Amino acid sequence: MSVEVFNLARGGTLIKTPSGSLQIGAPPETIKDSLKILGEVPDTFVVPNRMFSADRGVSLADFEFPFYYNFFLKKRSIKLVGMRHQIETILRVLREAVLGPDNIQLVREYPYGINRDLIPNLRAEMDFLRPFSLSGKRKAELNDMATGIQWGPDGRVPFGEYALERSKESLKVVDGTKILAEVSLDIGYGTEPPDTVASKPFEPPLFGVTVIGSGSGFDPEEKTSGYILWVNRRGILVDPPVDSTHWLKAMDINPRLVDDCILTHCHADHDSGILQKLLEEKKINLYTTETIMESFVRKYQSLTGLNYKAFMNLFHFHPITLQVPIRINGGEFRFFYTLHSIPTIGFEVYFQGKSFVYSSDSLYDPETFKKLFERGDVNRYRMIELTNFPWHHSIIFHEAGIPPIHTPISNLVELPEPVRKRIYLTHTSSKSIPADSGLRKAPDGRIESIIIPVSPPPSNEALEFLDVLNHIDLFSGLPIEKAREFLTLVKVEHFKPGDFIIRKDTVGDRFFMIVHGRARVEREGHTVKNYSNNDYIGETSMILNLPRNADVIAETDMKVLVMDKYDFLYFIRGSEIARQMKIIAQNREYDTWSLFDSVPLLKSLSPTQRTQLQGIMARVRFKKGDIIVGQGTTRDNYFFVDSGIVSVERYKKPIIRAARGSFIAKIYATPRRGVHRFSMVAEEETVLYTVDVMEFYRFLEKNPGVFLTLREARIRHTIQSA
Repeated sequence: MSVEVFNLARGGTLIKTPSGSLQIGAPPETIKDSLKILGEVPDTFVVPNRMFSADRGVSLADFEFPFYYNFFLKKRSIKLVGMRHQIETILRVLREAVLGPDNIQLVREYPYGINRDLIPNLRAEMDFLRPFSLSGKRKAELNDMATGIQWGPDGRVPFGEYALERSKESLKVVDGTKILAEVSLDIGYGTEPPDTVASKPFEPPLFGVTVIGSGSGFDPEEKTSGYILWVNRRGILVDPPVDSTHWLKAMDINPRLVDDCILTHCHADHDSGILQKLLEEKKINLYTTETIMESFVRKYQSLTGLNYKAFMNLFHFHPITLQVPIRINGGEFRFFYTLHSIPTIGFEVYFQGKSFVYSSDSLYDPETFKKLFERGDVNRYRMIELTNFPWHHSIIFHEAGIPPIHTPISNLVELPEPVRKRIYLTHTSSKSIPADSGLRKAPDGRIESIIIPVSPPPSNEALEFLDVLNHIDLFSGLPIEKAREFLTLVKVEHFKPGDFIIRKDTVGDRFFMIVHGRARVEREGHTVKNYSNNDYIGETSMILNLPRNADVIAETDMKVLVMDKYDFLYFIRGSEIARQMKIIAQNREYDTWSLFDSVPLLKSLSPTQRTQLQGIMARVRFKKGDIIVGQGTTRDNYFFVDSGIVSVERYKKPIIRAARGSFIAKIYATPRRGVHRFSMVAEEETVLYTVDVMEFYRFLEKNPGVFLTLREARIRHTIQSA
């Protein structure tokens, strides 16, 4: 039997040998790729050089589901081959995901003075659900489930009849001195192409659900569970699976409609899409309990290499208090702990007289609840809480995974028919649902979005307008009292596909803010950019008193807020907005938009992010031979090369030549200027854009995904050679 090598669709490499199969790296859901190829999952994994992809926001060493498959289904442990620090990191992550946190202090998550009997003993519940070792004689420990194998002094480890040999960049499978296979240890993450692509922007409901997927992490034929809950036309991502952000783009669901995430627990199929959401644009609001957040931090801080402060600065954490309602987008949310193998929350939502409940991963089984009570693991209050799941809601999302840590479908089949009619199943496959059960799976896709009919709140239009104001970065520093003034000054206009919003060479006398829809900017018949929800248009000619320099044409039905020029100038009086907009307008005239397209690490910036950068960039010219910065001087600015050649030198010896598209910067984990390790000299007449270091850090604070990408980048990625 020969050795076969398979490049997995989602990243990493599978090697099949007569001594068994092994896999290099494990980006999320590669278990589905290996199941399609082999019909099973390897039990030996080699840790890749890089364990986290900052540009994609995913772990490249996500061994959680391969572990579950091997331990629970194949009754064997997995072997992890890597360097010592890699193995220690992976085992820390696995311990958190499989066994849960060691120290659980729920009293801080409940209202002060609450009856302690109402606080569950999660440790006892988790220990009850904890699997036995493979021998069945005791509760499993991590070393029963996963074994770390360090590379030997010669960079080799045995593998059946063969050996694995590691170099800096590659892994070899060798038979004596014969190389049977050689593959790279530098892996990336590949995106699974979407099944369908939407043809027009999505218009969210007042209250409803759009399901990304409702399958389990083991099913190669179905999307892993996760969804968007819509409240007041704003989206809340709940347990986003990996690549949820790419799915949203394929569905033409504007990412700015979704600022909030709920994380119910720290299993990979529920938390792997959270950091990806950060890469899109602004900071997200992340809602969960302190216990679950601490697990999330321990998992991903280890993989990203960020310190605690830098990691927590990636998002806005909103700790949940159990038994106390909180408001998100106008909906009333109530959270509760479920029965699962690690700390997990479900929640109820009330909005405009209708309601929704999500069980999250949970074992709903009244017989088990009684057994826990008889053992003394739960008290009577907790038994009643678990037994009385809130089946009364308008829409019920309930999981039906694999027992004993998930709900058996047979238990749900026994529910009254009126309840079953309101249930949508998640975390399961279509084939596992009995045909005559009256149960159904949650339907995937934007077309199948579940609409919960409600009446709009009386203040719905005002909230919609204020939402636009809130999402326009230019207005972020305005005092709260400006909100009322904004509502009195704006007017609403509607455009149909093909309508001209702005015509080239006309007078710039109006400022446009998009509520929903999409428009394109055309110059000489070519589309140069697109604008959509919460983008603004028309400021350049208005601020610079110049004619319009391009046509702006509606691509879809559009709702736009319009402010006349003098109303706009009145609105921003006394602020720094006019000065900042002038800088933006001037930089747009110099076509810095195309400059960003030339910078590999920044070409994926959104229009809003590009506009933010344009507002802090200064254009500077240098003559041939000019010293731009000296080695050892304080780093005051970062640099974009617009034209010309910059020689980057160390001790007067050229290191590299930087041309257009080079971004010259040193990004630390926490803001500081630092000192230039190189000097920079203009080889010819050169135009640079400078950005003050601290201003740039403020930009990164608003856009943590850009921060993650730049932190990982090496010098060869940030500088374009001439």
